[in-house]
Amino acid sequence: MSVLKGELRVGNNGSIQLRFQDENQTNKTIGIGNKILTKSFYNTYQENPQALDRLEVEFELDNNQPCRVREVGGVFRDTPKPKTVRPQWFHNPYNFVPALPRNNIAGELGDRKPIGHGRYHTNHWTGRIAVKLTTITPLLIPDASEMEEDAQGHKTFPTRLDAQGKPYLPPTSLRGMLRSAYEAVTNSRLSVLDPHDMRLAYRMPAKMGLEMVPARIENNEIKLYPGTSGIGSDGHPQGPMYAAWLPFYNRNSTKPHRKLTYPDGSLPQHGDAVDFWAEKFDRQNPSGASVFSYWKVRKIVKSGGNLGTAPNRSSGSGRHQSVGQELRQFSGFVYITNKNIDGKHDERVFFSQNAPISCPLSNDLRTKWKELITNYQEIHKDDLRKGWTSPPALNNSCWSRQVISGAAERQLREESLCYAKTRNSGQGCQVDELYPVMITRGLFNQAPISLLHSSLKPATQADKSQLSPADRVFGWVNQQGKGSYKGQLRIHSVTCQSNNPLDDFSRTPVPLAILGQPKPQQARFYNAQDRQGTPLNQGGSKDSGYKSSNQGLRGRKVYPHHQGLPNGYWDNPQQDNTQNAVQGHYQEYRRPQQNGVEQKDDQNRSLKSWVKVGTEFTFDIDVVNLSEVELGGLLYLLTLPDIHFHRLGGGKPLGFGSVRLDLIESETDLRPGQDWSEFYQTLLPDEVVVKPINVSQCVKAYQKSVEAAYGGDFEDVRFVAAFCRAAKGFNDRAAVRYPRVTPHPTPEGEAFKWFVENERESKNESGMKLTLPDLADPAPDSFPIQPTTQS
Repeated sequence: MSVLKGELRVGNNGSIQLRFQDENQTNKTIGIGNKILTKSFYNTYQENPQALDRLEVEFELDNNQPCRVREVGGVFRDTPKPKTVRPQWFHNPYNFVPALPRNNIAGELGDRKPIGHGRYHTNHWTGRIAVKLTTITPLLIPDASEMEEDAQGHKTFPTRLDAQGKPYLPPTSLRGMLRSAYEAVTNSRLSVLDPHDMRLAYRMPAKMGLEMVPARIENNEIKLYPGTSGIGSDGHPQGPMYAAWLPFYNRNSTKPHRKLTYPDGSLPQHGDAVDFWAEKFDRQNPSGASVFSYWKVRKIVKSGGNLGTAPNRSSGSGRHQSVGQELRQFSGFVYITNKNIDGKHDERVFFSQNAPISCPLSNDLRTKWKELITNYQEIHKDDLRKGWTSPPALNNSCWSRQVISGAAERQLREESLCYAKTRNSGQGCQVDELYPVMITRGLFNQAPISLLHSSLKPATQADKSQLSPADRVFGWVNQQGKGSYKGQLRIHSVTCQSNNPLDDFSRTPVPLAILGQPKPQQARFYNAQDRQGTPLNQGGSKDSGYKSSNQGLRGRKVYPHHQGLPNGYWDNPQQDNTQNAVQGHYQEYRRPQQNGVEQKDDQNRSLKSWVKVGTEFTFDIDVVNLSEVELGGLLYLLTLPDIHFHRLGGGKPLGFGSVRLDLIESETDLRPGQDWSEFYQTLLPDEVVVKPINVSQCVKAYQKSVEAAYGGDFEDVRFVAAFCRAAKGFNDRAAVRYPRVTPHPTPEGEAFKWFVENERESKNESGMKLTLPDLADPAPDSFPIQPTTQS
């Protein structure tokens, strides 16, 4: 809808008329009601109707009827309304806008060389766009240069300020926000792409640990050490567990208990060749029936040492009972992985009563091993950097050896010890995978990068012929060599227009909730069943993720607006109200206290201030030589429907940074190249008649281009529908927050517990194996806090 100007006339009886000239320069007078006025106009009308008489206004026509009457340069905006939610249901704080294959896309939404900056081109738009930004939720602009860090590694930030003491909003931040949105709504190439050229890993079901055959690398071959058992067709032992159990730890300590040592009192070390006496045990269920059997090391010496006579048979303990057989003597190799889970009490000794079984060691197995160990180490590198000695979710454990052993562990060398996922066809054994521990992570079949269509990967051609709309408008840098383009857009003159724009907490900084880290190995959230970004089917097995080259990725990550927050939600953030729900909403942005003490450590951050709700900024966008479609896509983002918001700044998963952008048409000057040519050629430029750009027409050109390229109505195109859903938020009665298994927040965060429940496999209940809903659906589903079903 085009913006027109007119004049209000108010009668003695309070009736309101609007006088204006339509687009055909025809004078019109139309009676209007007070309901189509802005809130400030409406309030003025209620107090003194005549105050509006002869006031110049802006408005829009809808089916030839005036609507959205407002101040000149102002904005008519619906106000977000609070809603009551059900704490037992939630939406994940991030989701994805589908990125569709674009190999067959031609025209302005396709790839081409940019038009350049050398001259003003006919029918290409150049000029200045004036924009107003209004904060809908608090905006975080942390000043890293003034950050304070305590001895625990907890960081506290003030807001970055300009010379006038007002919030400094960097033009680069606005450019990044707009570029991300522009990429999404034009389905452009990704500007930056993390490599993700290695396969990711997932935690395999614990029951698969029984299928792991001990192995050792010898003479460039894999030697299998199956103990006294045959190897089943699926890898299960046909008898006792393959490796002997070596008593090593107390349950409540990570240090060895030294109850079983070499004769000189020293402890067995990883890789030692040993001789040992072993006794056969049963692990029993509550009714006394055997669940599985295993060999337990009772006496041990280094290989070739004096082992001596066998110890007496043991009486057993609890559900671990000796089967009553004579002890047996074996030789093998000590395998120590560290106390990597709470309650672990044994390490392992690999052995074989017969000659070990030889299998080939392929380059593929070497590569998979390197990718898997690298994945382990990459996942935990930040934890190690922080000095953590164990996973934070565990109490009496430490890191596995493959996590802390560095680059050396990534290579399979002579005498390396590992576990082999093995199949026995009856004609011999075949090793499919090698793993560092029994209960392990497994590699997905496909690396994420292999599932991204080539037409979406960053452009690499130095001649710029691969540049997509976002590359041409916002600029491009070749990630694989020489080549760049500065783009046809510049943002400047960012100014905070509000007085008193900050909420100040400098005396008592506010501790924010813990922000989650990206976890693309969560295939149910990141992986798609096709190149259209369709979610994986719910209920599938873990290894169905990243499985086939026909699959895809979910798309571009976005943070949906937190719709329907209650009034006062951002008030009094220094007070811990995290356990008190208001209309079902909890204080999600703040970290809860623990026993009355604020939780401030290296996992979260604190703020001394933030930019208030309702703060206004203005800025200008200079553009040069944009086609009508390129400009239309940009103007679309600046004229989104009411109650649709962009996301800016820090803390977006916690609800911060929802902002409204509005085009200030009265201060916008956009002209096609031929008009600028006329302007600069005339001796009297002030006499040049400037025709205002028809914003609606320009946006429609972009929308029609999307429809022609991708089919269907504009609003139903998958990436448009998903983008609009993220901008508006969810309409149902579920809050947006990180996953957890409790209605209320906890000091530890512990989002991982929800994912554990979602994958649970037990006799009594099973995880629902839920996948991240599709933002392009008309009504995306929410998640339950308990994602399990009774068996």
